[in-house]
Amino acid sequence: MTRTRPWTVPVVVVLMLVAAFALPGCGGPAAAGTVTVLGSWTGDEQSGFLAMIRGFEQKYGVRVDYTGTRDASAVLASDLKDGNPPDLAVLATPGELGQDAAAGTLVSLDTALSSAGLTSQYGPGWRKLMRAAGPSGTSHYYAVIVKAALKSVIWYDPRNLPASDLAQLTAPHLTWAQLMRLTSGMAAGGTTPWCMGLEDSSSSGWPGTDWIEDILLHRSGPQVYDQWVAGTLPWTSPLVVRAWQVFGQIANTPGQVRGGTEAELLTSYGQAGQPLFGSPPGCYLDHEGSFITAFYMQDKLGSGAHPQPGTDYRFIPFPALAAAGQGTEEVAGDLLGMFRDTTAARELIAYLTTPQAQEAWIRRPGSGAISVNRLVPLGDYPDPVSRNLADTLTRATNVRFDASDSMPEVMQNAFYGAVLEYLDNPGQLNVILRGLDQVRKSAG
Repeated sequence: MTRTRPWTVPVVVVLMLVAAFALPGCGGPAAAGTVTVLGSWTGDEQSGFLAMIRGFEQKYGVRVDYTGTRDASAVLASDLKDGNPPDLAVLATPGELGQDAAAGTLVSLDTALSSAGLTSQYGPGWRKLMRAAGPSGTSHYYAVIVKAALKSVIWYDPRNLPASDLAQLTAPHLTWAQLMRLTSGMAAGGTTPWCMGLEDSSSSGWPGTDWIEDILLHRSGPQVYDQWVAGTLPWTSPLVVRAWQVFGQIANTPGQVRGGTEAELLTSYGQAGQPLFGSPPGCYLDHEGSFITAFYMQDKLGSGAHPQPGTDYRFIPFPALAAAGQGTEEVAGDLLGMFRDTTAARELIAYLTTPQAQEAWIRRPGSGAISVNRLVPLGDYPDPVSRNLADTLTRATNVRFDASDSMPEVMQNAFYGAVLEYLDNPGQLNVILRGLDQVRKSAG
């Protein structure tokens, strides 16, 4: 089925004399002194990216022609098929990065980036996420991380938790067992501990995959996680089954989640945490990536004011379930790759890795953007919560990218759907996992 390319309006429209290049979108060779960029950032995110590139345009005298659309992956696929890609484009997932690198459609960044500079500014785990195997099978830099998110976090409102519960939740080195005792006690007393929402249009289910990924990573460790992501560990293996079951002990247990499974399936992930700020609160804990802070700041308190970081919401790390899972973080990030090798494109992609570029986005209040560049001063962040998130991400030595985003698209979509099916019919877990294994075998 042919997908209709959506109409998108570039931020800067470059008037071309050649009619073939006067079409909407950002594909095609750029004019001299122009870089075309395709991304999924719209609204406030687009404003953040434009703030990043403003310094580049002023420094180099190069115009950046940016096209923002939520359907960026489809637009990029169409442009590549037509042989008319943009200079630079955001890659939706590491899986897409690997596929485009292996196919030879991405340009290696090895000579565009300073290896010494990257080593001084980015930790080894982050540098690894920027690399992929090219057509020859050799690993090269093929992307830069424009901004990142920490997924291994649990959010709470310090004003609404009883003092004794708050003390337990924020105790140093909180274990999973301790967290479960706390939440079970809350549920037994008639207080619903967890907020949860799995709805996100055609991508519904992914917030549940984040739960399962974090549980597997923090229970079985990064090596098992890597095998699972690579498709060499069956979905029916005991370690994966147990991760689903642990998730089900929360998501499928009456009294644990606000509104029960029906509400989980119908509530948008961006609205699921709103009851944290109620009086009385409808739930007390929310497992969401750090990007959720942009949603929190749009909510309203009883006074009509917006929740404020540090005062109204804070986070704790996702606790380890076993020794194998200690010291690991699940992360996500926006990767930018080069599809046309031009001097201006090389200059821009190198500039975006620098502290000066990164600071322009992260300084914006409410942006939710976090840099993993170690040379970006923590004091540049606008609030204590974003500073703590950045400190965690830049110090992390053992990071793993979101698993579903790293799997083939057909596997990712099946994973999303399986989460919804599991909540609707938890007694069919074994059948659901056998179905996922069939997809794994066919996708491999």
